[in-house]
Amino acid sequence: MIDYENTGGQGLRGAEYLGAEDKVIIFYSKSCDKIEYGLLKLILDSGSGLELCRLERSGKNALDFYIASMLGEIFGGGYQGKAAIVSRDQGFKAVQEYWRERASKKGAVVLNSTIGGCIRSANEDNVRTRTAREGLKHVSMEAEVARYREEERLQKRTKEIFQDTKYQAMEEQMWELLKEKESRKKLYVNALRIFGREDGLEVYRKIREELL
Repeated sequence: MIDYENTGGQGLRGAEYLGAEDKVIIFYSKSCDKIEYGLLKLILDSGSGLELCRLERSGKNALDFYIASMLGEIFGGGYQGKAAIVSRDQGFKAVQEYWRERASKKGAVVLNSTIGGCIRSANEDNVRTRTAREGLKHVSMEAEVARYREEERLQKRTKEIFQDTKYQAMEEQMWELLKEKESRKKLYVNALRIFGREDGLEVYRKIREELL
């Protein structure tokens, strides 16, 4: 449930983590009825249901009442999952408190200023939550760029080493193997697991001698 008047396009950050199991409702008014095409396309391409709810009459906190009313309609209709309010308005904490005692699911209402933040805060045990947490965590720019450059170097060098060999087309398997490059023991064991004993030993030796 997007309080678009409050967050604007910033509230849609993390839309790439949406899936077909989600439903997105954008609450907006005449004064904020424009959206970046790329952001809207992310929602549409995700396969999630999309509903637009336009404010009929302007007024103080009018959209907030729309959202609270819609939430009551959803839970009152028997919905037992989690609902997320995307807004910077901390007044919605009262809505959270209300449903904390009345909804069938613990933490049924999540509040955050972005879609991604809501997915992360929902604390569901699934792949998209873990992906969102990974993508939204804060990292050192210098360290992360250095790590990325090193991965690029390894991938490029790996292609050069195994070019014109029977392993040339096995880039995915090679990259899975290189994830364990910090431990030669794990690298050796996984090389044998992925490629078999004879080929695995050959791959391991090439990587050890040429890359590490």
